[in-house]
Amino acid sequence: MDNLALFLNSDNILFGIPGSKLATVMLIILITLISRRLFSHIIMSYLKKLASKSETTLDDSLLEIAEKPLGLLILLAGIILCRMILIPYINPEIDKTIYKLLQFFFVVIICWSVHQSAEIITTFFQKFTRRTKTELDDLLLPYVAKTIKIAAIMIILVKSAEVFLGMTAAALIGLLGGMGITLGLVFRDIIACWFGCSIIYIDNLFREGDWVQLNDGKLIDATVEHIGVRSTIFRNFDNTVSIVPNSDISVAIIKNWSKMFKRRVKYSFKIDGVTSEKMEQLLAGIRNILENSDNVHQEFHMVNFRELDGNSRIIRLYYFTKTTVWKEHELVREKINLAIIKLFEDSGVERLAYTIVDLSDDRPHDFEVSRQQ
Repeated sequence: MDNLALFLNSDNILFGIPGSKLATVMLIILITLISRRLFSHIIMSYLKKLASKSETTLDDSLLEIAEKPLGLLILLAGIILCRMILIPYINPEIDKTIYKLLQFFFVVIICWSVHQSAEIITTFFQKFTRRTKTELDDLLLPYVAKTIKIAAIMIILVKSAEVFLGMTAAALIGLLGGMGITLGLVFRDIIACWFGCSIIYIDNLFREGDWVQLNDGKLIDATVEHIGVRSTIFRNFDNTVSIVPNSDISVAIIKNWSKMFKRRVKYSFKIDGVTSEKMEQLLAGIRNILENSDNVHQEFHMVNFRELDGNSRIIRLYYFTKTTVWKEHELVREKINLAIIKLFEDSGVERLAYTIVDLSDDRPHDFEVSRQQ
């Protein structure tokens, strides 16, 4: 006991530090180590048992990742308390270095925790993205974890440069900003493609499975197979694949055929040697065919005696089918055409007395393609 009292009352045990201060520091270190062990074996074990009873495994994973960083934070807190007690006895320059190192280790522990939990954070947000109508968040979600990890590493690098190289954070961020501008110029095409991807989803230009035409078919005329961050893959009618950068798509004129809610039919009959009375009967008959067809959209259709061409009479036919599926659309046209031919035959119009002038611009070159839209 006398030795202990002598130790505590001594004014210079080590580097001018009093015995009472050293004893306090040793006690804090002991309490810190015990607290860390208790935290690991009692508190964390209890929390893990509670987490195991929940339906989700997200809390289990977070506790597993947080255990070591929290233990290190307890240890770091003990060291910080020791420093605060010993500040009057430490050289200011050495204390400044110790302070920076403690800051550095604190940042490393936090960033390490964030880096390790990036995948879990992504899984957490995935539940919310499934509820949203837009697909942009689903596409970008896999990149969230990578972005979080890169951000954590960048923060550690900035802090390392500040502590070990003497660079200020502002100077380093300015340097990285200059590098960012340079890299932005180098990778401007890739960045433009990323923004193009955002435009596709934000403006709802098209989705996978849609049949689209870019620049009136000069750039692309195919089905969207996959929308990527950098480019979009199209499946052509001959079953080949075209890959178009999203930057080109963002500035293209886009016609999305899959967004049609009805499909147009437009052509004309050219009939020779028909009286005005017979023409009125034919017009009324064709209108009746369209009006009584369940496959014709009744919102708008026209049958008109449009013009004369010598001894020929030209009837303009214009209507929409309810279906937009190409094959079904063709079957409806066929059924209407057969009904019109029968009308002509029943009205006494000879088969060779008329011809059909097809004025349709509704993609005639796709007659050979059977599509399901």
